[in-house]
Parts: sequence; C-alpha cells; structure tokens
Amino acid sequence: MKTNLTTKSLSCALLGSSFLILSASATAATGTTPLTSTNVNFTVSGQVNRAMTFADNGTDSDTLFVDNTNSGSRVRIVGKTSLGSNASAGINIETQFEDNKGSALDIDGANNNNVFTSRKRDLWLKGGWGKLSLGKGDGAANNTSEADNSGTWVANNAGDFLHGGLSFADKTGAKVIKMGKVFSDFDGFSRNNRIRYDLPTYGPIGVAVSKTGRGSEIGLSYNQPLGAGAKLTSRLGYVKESKSDFKQLGLSVSYLMANGFNITGHYGKRDPDNTSVDPKGAYLKVGKKMGGAKNHMVSLGCHVVNDLAKLGDKAKRVNASYVYLMPKRRIEIFGDIQQAKLERSAGDLEALNTVSLGSRIKF
Repeated sequence: MKTNLTTKSLSCALLGSSFLILSASATAATGTTPLTSTNVNFTVSGQVNRAMTFADNGTDSDTLFVDNTNSGSRVRIVGKTSLGSNASAGINIETQFEDNKGSALDIDGANNNNVFTSRKRDLWLKGGWGKLSLGKGDGAANNTSEADNSGTWVANNAGDFLHGGLSFADKTGAKVIKMGKVFSDFDGFSRNNRIRYDLPTYGPIGVAVSKTGRGSEIGLSYNQPLGAGAKLTSRLGYVKESKSDFKQLGLSVSYLMANGFNITGHYGKRDPDNTSVDPKGAYLKVGKKMGGAKNHMVSLGCHVVNDLAKLGDKAKRVNASYVYLMPKRRIEIFGDIQQAKLERSAGDLEALNTVSLGSRIKF
C-alpha cells in the first residue's frame, strides 16, 4: 500500500498547534468564568452485555456464557464544565469488566477469564477552534471501520468480537487458530494514550488526527441525515506506526433508507512491516428495521478476509442477526446464527458454527 502522507510532520504540527490552542483557550476562559462546583456536571452511566453461545467446531461442541465483546460490560463517569465564551472542558473515565470475555473464551476452555480493562482516562478542552483531548481514549481512526446503521451491530458486525475466541479445528479435531486471528475489520489503533485534535465540523464532515507512542492516526467522517429517519454515514481511517513500515487503511459506509432498509459495506487493507503477508478484507451487510417504531431489526452479513494470519489464508463467514429494542427503554435482546470457514493451502479446516442469544441493558 502506497501513501504520500508524511506522518512525522503531521505529528509535530499536531503537538505544537494543539498545545498553543490549549494554552490560549485556557487563559481566555479562566478570565471570564470561575471554575467552581456549581457549574460542573457529572454523569454516571454504563451497560451490562451478556450472551449465551452454542458453538460447534466440527469435532467438539460447547455452550459458553460470555460477555459480549462487541460492546463489553462497562461503567463510566463523565464530567463537564463551562468555561465561558463557548468553551468547555471535561473528563471521561471508563472501565470495562468482562467475565468470560467472548473474544477469548474457546470450546472446552476454562471459565472465569475475568478481564478488567481501563478503556478511557481522558480529559478534553473544546471551543470554536475544535476539540483537544489528552489521555487514554479513542485514536483518530478508531471506529472508522465500523459505520453501521443496521441496528444489529451489537449482535454481529465487521469485527465480530463476540466469537473471536473460538478456534477452528483440523480433521483430527486439533485446535489450529482462533477466529480473531484470521478475521479483522482493519480498524485503527483503538483506545490508547494519545493526544488528539478534532477540527471544527464542517456541515456533515469531521476530521481528526492523533499521535500516540505507537504512531499516528487520521480519521475522516461524513454523517448526513436525509430526512424521515434516513441517513448516510461514511468513515475513513489511516494509521502508520512510527518505528516500522506498518500501515493500515479502513473504510466503511452505511446507508439507512426511510423505509428501514439499510446496506453497510467495509473494506480494509494492511501493509505490515517486513512480512510476506499482505492482508485485506471486505464486509457486506443488508438489513431492515421493521415495526411502527422500527425497533425490530434483522440483517444478513458476509465477510471475507485474505492472508491475515498466513499467506494463502481465506477466511469467510456468513451470518443472520436479529435485535429487538424495547420502546422507550435502553434494553436490547439479540440473536445471531453464523457459519465461519477457513481455507488454507495445506488443507481446509472444519467449519465453525455458532448460535448466540443475549441482551444488553444500558443505564
């Protein structure tokens, strides 16, 4: 994959301009509005997202009770204060608690693989000049491969983290490799300790850049409501490691029509450093939101990824998902049926079949 982006100069410019903006804005703000407890707002929120998965790898089968890693169980504290002159500052502290993490638990695997994760420890400053974030949080390219207006993302998506811990088996029944190693949505560096700058939005267009110890990220987004509930969402993310030639590009587009029909597409490509593997993948989902409140959502998905773990690999999966969103509630009930296959030059592995049922409750 070729690129003309100079990430080193981008990072230097980002750091210099961001700190100048931060200093100037903070000075102006503190001269107008005192920072007192009377104008600070705190919100506590979170979710619990659990699933039951029946899995069969062609030799063994098991029923797993997992935390749905598509959107894991978590709790967050968000604080915000006004600084005057249309400026504000805030914090975001988010911690994830996953008991039997779906992206790690396998057939006949040990239960209670409890995972405690610091998702975000972030502070930010926002004004007419944009938004500056410092700490652990979303990189500029995070979620750029995951645009999805289907309403079934919690059940299955381009990443399919719910089933990532399950292993493909060979003809003898031996486990060979986990799904999470051969499938990818080619998203950004996820959440990391970084400095990030979001430019002021221009209509439906958003632009963000970030720098972390690992490298640099750029994210572009387009979010356009089209009336009567219809909308078009598109995202593009690019990442480059600072100490290697690793580069990655991810693109996702999702279109929701007023009648509830929707179509989502994704493409990603990675150029690793000093390897013979050149992975790429594509994902397609078609769905429909039904009912008077459009709270019954169904979708069909297909995902193909080539050469992610090994040259010559071709991983394919197809699935059907359903999500019911309770009206005026923050409760989702979901189901998913999927078959995944891995073709290898040395011989195809057994098909991996799953049926999952679960629920996510937000508070």
